[in-house]
Amino acid sequence: MNHRERFFKALELEEPDCVPITDLALDPPIVEQVLGKQITSGVYTMAGGSSSWSQSINYRLSLVDACIKLDFDASVALSDYSLTTKDYKPKYVDDHKYVDHWGRVMQASPKTKTTFFVDGTVKSPEDLEAYGPPNAFHPDIYEAMECIMKYVSAKDVAVIGQVHSGWHFAFQVRGGIDKILIDFYRNSFFAKKLLDKIAKACQSFAKAMIELGVDALFVTDDYAGKNGPFMNPKLFREYELPNLKEVVNIAKKHGVPVLKHSDGNLYPILDDIVNAGISALHPIEPEVMDLAQVKEQYGDKICLMGNVDCKYILPYGTEEDVRRDVRRCIDAAAKNGGFILTSSNSLHANVKVENIYIMVDEARKYGRYSARR
Repeated sequence: MNHRERFFKALELEEPDCVPITDLALDPPIVEQVLGKQITSGVYTMAGGSSSWSQSINYRLSLVDACIKLDFDASVALSDYSLTTKDYKPKYVDDHKYVDHWGRVMQASPKTKTTFFVDGTVKSPEDLEAYGPPNAFHPDIYEAMECIMKYVSAKDVAVIGQVHSGWHFAFQVRGGIDKILIDFYRNSFFAKKLLDKIAKACQSFAKAMIELGVDALFVTDDYAGKNGPFMNPKLFREYELPNLKEVVNIAKKHGVPVLKHSDGNLYPILDDIVNAGISALHPIEPEVMDLAQVKEQYGDKICLMGNVDCKYILPYGTEEDVRRDVRRCIDAAAKNGGFILTSSNSLHANVKVENIYIMVDEARKYGRYSARR
């Protein structure tokens, strides 16, 4: 099978020739090490955006090249994190803090060439009235996606578009999970208006990416930590679940599968997520969820994606540690198909590149279905 065929066979809950491999995200230092070249001297914004329109495109093309060199079956070629207009410039608060195009305050780390969220810009009803999230159909943003899709369409790799459904950007634009959760109770009108405004922007990205020909959407709002969901299930069903369902409905109208990412312990809301109509779940975090248990309970409904440990094993493990963990994942979830091997979150800057190659090598060998019968 070629890479796309293998990837879609697993999404269809069938057995391909071997377990497919991909990953949600590759941090810039990983892409640079895999390709053996420096991509930019600047600091990347989260998930591969940068300080300019052209650099954002260049990074996504480089990420696709890195996925192909790693022998992955799919690549997250488009991301709503990083698609900007040509006149976009980060609004710096100080030397390392800036406001991005979604209205999040980000802290840049030049050492790791990545960033992390620290605050938001919507503090009041007046801020919300003035707030405008990016629009996927802005000519510059659409052109950027066209450039990336033109490049990747000639490659033998399944093309994934990363989008969100609402919650993730909403709590960050608001300035934190604590703030928006208090809003849900004390000022629900304000919270819902912010969430709705962002959800509509997220839906525009889903529509544009589908229009441009992505093979699948990856909805990557995080709903939980190790102790369980960030909001109680009642609030989740009232405020966020409809937004996830809407992205799924948009995709299903065009026959595009939706892959859902969330870290943490999802058990209290897992039925809701699965019943929203997703095609796959990522990554089933190893420390708090059991891959074999989720396979047994949901393996006839959705494809599972996961979950080679990227906290300890991929950054610090020996070759045998990596091979053992790959075998653990395959043994837990690959039976009868419907499984795609990934890390337990992403290939972040601390992961050893040699361990990524070992992960792929072991999956290609141990994950062959003909050898497992």
